[in-house]
Amino acid sequence: MQLQPVEKLSDVGMRIRQFRQDAGLSQEKLAELVGVTPQQIQKYETSKTRISTDKLQIIAAALKIHVADFFSDRSHLTLNAPETLFIKKLRKVRDPEVHESLGVLLDRLAR
Repeated sequence: MQLQPVEKLSDVGMRIRQFRQDAGLSQEKLAELVGVTPQQIQKYETSKTRISTDKLQIIAAALKIHVADFFSDRSHLTLNAPETLFIKKLRKVRDPEVHESLGVLLDRLAR
């Protein structure tokens, strides 16, 4: 069995951009959270610069995702407009207790 590379660098860069946009963050804001310049974020997103695993972990934490999400095929995950709006509103809620309560409510509604 021949092993294939997990991802091309360009795929990871495109996913950084997509997750950043999904989170409603500018390159400037993500750069501030990560501790690099906006130009460096642009280089990551356009695959002009390799990303260390340490930096990738910091970027994932800033985007509130798992590092594995950069390497997962998300093509099967498409959201309709109401779902996208719901997620944008949910991300604006900063209180962890409210997040937990919403999770409990959704679990009950999904039964």
